Amino acid sequence: MDPTWPHFSRLLHLTAHAWRLALERRLKESGLSMSGWLAVATIASESQPITQKALAQTLGLEDASVVPLIDRLVKQQLVERVQPEEDRRKRLLHVTSQGNALFNKVKVEADALRLELLANIDPDELATTQRVLQQLLATLGTV
Repeated sequence: MDPTWPHFSRLLHLTAHAWRLALERRLKESGLSMSGWLAVATIASESQPITQKALAQTLGLEDASVVPLIDRLVKQQLVERVQPEEDRRKRLLHVTSQGNALFNKVKVEADALRLELLANIDPDELATTQRVLQQLLATLGTV
């Protein structure tokens, strides 16, 4: 077995963790956690309201884990649940105007952080890294 693989896995994990911590430090003033930010960003980016189940799948969370997250976002008046007339069992999520304003503000911070972190990386190497990560995700999606 190639000895670089355990090292690769560890680097991947440590990088994701460090990125998350850096973003959480930037988001601290907004009152959003990383998971809250990802949820608001996902809902705000959709052209139509989405279900809690679709949000959970997109975020890679269990359905039961996304409910308290959405409860917090609703309590913060960033997201609201809407019950469509055609299906009273379903709950659709959409971002409130307050949530959209916060999303736009935080997006500027998140984009600035990404640019800072990637500023000294060769664009060709970054493109290769992105392709490799996309291939890994595609492979993991089929396992």
